[in-house]
Amino acid sequence: MEEAINKFCPRSGRPVSDDSLTTYRGFTVGFCNPGCRDDFAANIAGNPNDSNYFDIVIKENELA
Repeated sequence: MEEAINKFCPRSGRPVSDDSLTTYRGFTVGFCNPGCRDDFAANIAGNPNDSNYFDIVIKENELA
């Protein structure tokens, strides 16, 4: 998987871990640990703050 578009986890603010990457809206996004990633991936609609964080990162970097 390619490098995440975000450098910090939206939940903890810690740096993104290479083993905690996933895909959101076609972009590789990251979390600080696999637990954060798995919680997000299992219920994206239930994580509006995380989704909003990634939408902002996508928009600010003119990726979409």
